[in-house]
Amino acid sequence: MFKNIIFDWSGTLVDDLQLTLDASNYVFSQYGKAPLDREAFRAEFQLPYPDYYARVLPQADLDELEDHFRYAFRVSQAPVSVLPYAREFLEFCKARGVRCFILTSVDAKEFEVQCKELGLFHYFEAIHSGIRHKDAHIHSLLAQHGLHAHETAFIGDMQHDVETAHHAGITSIAVLTGYNDASQLSKVAPDMIVPNLMVLRTLMRRFPLPSDSKDSINIHGLELDTYIGVPDEERAEMQTLKLDLSFYPDETLVGINDDFSRTVCYDSLSKALRAEALRCPRKLVETLAEDLAKICLHDFNAWHVDVTLHKYILPRTDSVSVTLHLTNARQRNL
Repeated sequence: MFKNIIFDWSGTLVDDLQLTLDASNYVFSQYGKAPLDREAFRAEFQLPYPDYYARVLPQADLDELEDHFRYAFRVSQAPVSVLPYAREFLEFCKARGVRCFILTSVDAKEFEVQCKELGLFHYFEAIHSGIRHKDAHIHSLLAQHGLHAHETAFIGDMQHDVETAHHAGITSIAVLTGYNDASQLSKVAPDMIVPNLMVLRTLMRRFPLPSDSKDSINIHGLELDTYIGVPDEERAEMQTLKLDLSFYPDETLVGINDDFSRTVCYDSLSKALRAEALRCPRKLVETLAEDLAKICLHDFNAWHVDVTLHKYILPRTDSVSVTLHLTNARQRNL
C-alpha cells in the first residue's frame, strides 16, 4: 500500500499531551495568561506553533517563549508513553519493509531523550525534529531520502499534519489519538481518518506488498499421491504428480531475525498439500491445482500463490503441466 511512511510524533506515536499542557501553562504564567485545562488546550492549540503563540501571546518574543517552554518541558513530571498499538504498528511496518521517518516540531534534544527512553529509535531511517513549519520542510525531506509522493503517506493527529501532506501531494492519514478531534481534522479533508494505528494496520494488511517487495517461499518437485483422470479407470489408480509452488506471504521476509512466527513452516505446508491431494478423486489437474492454491491462501495466509502441477501421462513427454496464479479474495475485492 505504501513504501514509505512519515510519522508525526506527539499524539501519533506517543502521548505527551499532559507534558505539553504543563509546559504551555508555564509559558502562559510568564506572560500573565490564565492556564488552560486539557480540553480547552486541545480546542485551542494549533500548529505551526509559532502561529499559535503569535495569536495567544502576541507580546511575547518567540525565542524567549521557546526558552520558557523548553525549561518547563524538562522539569515537568508528566509522563510520556507510547500510545496503544503504536509499537505494534511500527513492527508491522518493519516486517513489510516500509521505510519509516519522523517529522515533528518537538525540540530535537527533547525528542532524542524521549525516543531513546521509549526504545523507538531503531524503527526510523531518519529523524526530522524541531521543525517549526512542517509544510515548508516536507519537500526537502522527500528529496533528501528519494521518496516518491505516490508511494508515501504522512500520519499525524493535527490539522497541520494533514495540510503538510496535501502540500507535498502525499497521502494524508489522520489518527484520533492526539491533539485534534474528528471534527477538527475533517475540516482539512484528510484522505483517511482512523481511530488508532491498529485499525490502520488492519486496513493495510488487506493490500499486497509493493510489486518489487514480493518475497516468496518456493517448493520444487513436491510429490503428491492422488487419484486423478477423466476416465474412470485412470482415476481408479493412484498416480504421483509433482508440484512447484511459489508462496507469497503478506509481509517481507527481510529482517525476520529467526522469528519463526513471521514465516511459513514449509513442512506443515507440504503435509497439508499432500493431504489435500488425497482428500478426494478429481478429473482435472486444473481442479487439483486450484484446491492446492486455496490451501495456501486460506490455511496459511498467503496473499498470492503460483502453482505448477506436473502430470506424467503422455508417452515420449517429460510431463504435462498446469500453472495457476491465485490471489487472496480479499485482495481482489479491494
